[in-house]
Amino acid sequence: MSTDTDIDVSFVMTVYNKEYYLPSVLKALLGQTGLKNPEFIFIDDKSSDQSVAIIKQMTQGVPNVVIVENQDNRGISPRINQGISLARGEFVRMMDSDDIFPLDSTEILLDLARKHNVDMVYGCFTKTGLEPQKLEKEMTVKPFQTKVYTNALLGVLNGRFTRMGQLIRTSVLKQAGGADERVFIQDESIPLRAAVYAHGAIKIDANVVLVPKEIGNFSGNKLQLDNDRFMAYYYAIVDHPHLEDKAMRLMYKRAVSAYWKLVRKTQKCPYCTRAFILYLRNKIAPAYPDLAILQEMKAKFDALDNVRRVQNPLWSLES
Repeated sequence: MSTDTDIDVSFVMTVYNKEYYLPSVLKALLGQTGLKNPEFIFIDDKSSDQSVAIIKQMTQGVPNVVIVENQDNRGISPRINQGISLARGEFVRMMDSDDIFPLDSTEILLDLARKHNVDMVYGCFTKTGLEPQKLEKEMTVKPFQTKVYTNALLGVLNGRFTRMGQLIRTSVLKQAGGADERVFIQDESIPLRAAVYAHGAIKIDANVVLVPKEIGNFSGNKLQLDNDRFMAYYYAIVDHPHLEDKAMRLMYKRAVSAYWKLVRKTQKCPYCTRAFILYLRNKIAPAYPDLAILQEMKAKFDALDNVRRVQNPLWSLES
């Protein structure tokens, strides 16, 4: 059995009915280059297909494998937090069970984190439209550009740090509380919450996540994406009222933008609304958060009946 200090990267994968993708996803995951002693944590959210059986078969004999078979379905954010709580590595790299990592991508992210002594490293993702089998042996395209942010939060707010393309120091991720379980999809909340506590961040313009041909995921529900994006920034503002002025303004700008997208999709004449004026003003010169306006916006999102929300949050890393 390895000790915590032996493990360089803990991979945390949430799983729900992805039997078609998993053989290719796992081939690329288990083939990650340049790692001394990785850990693989799989959190199943009560899949009804052969996902767990595939994972067990393909990881047989692989060291540092943890497979958690949950007996109820809770959603992505609680399950990814369940995985983070078990992570023993120096860094965590999270992934969806239908995303494929280029074989050298984790090595690149880890080398950059250590070289620059930062807590977060991010890359890009691309929707390839290809069958997963065609992506199993891909490498990171080089050369690529690197940008170092001494202020991790401003780095996240000025960049596009989404779609699970990140490597985050485990201690920072746990201190941040992982994903916000008040938000169903974790893409926005994880980098935002971690960046509050992180020492520095790096963004590279290479694709470190390859998205195969998509079959049935939440990206098709644009209102879900708008809701979760707004909630991630709303709760970040409410939970951290003493963050620096610039960060608060940028978070407010993003929350207003998410609300404007909701209005644009649901109102007959969206350009005649106060939401459009507020959006324009904050696009030009971001204002300091107005909590009364934010609460009005939140009420509109809360009234939506076609978005998924976490029922009975499982557990909090902060507790």
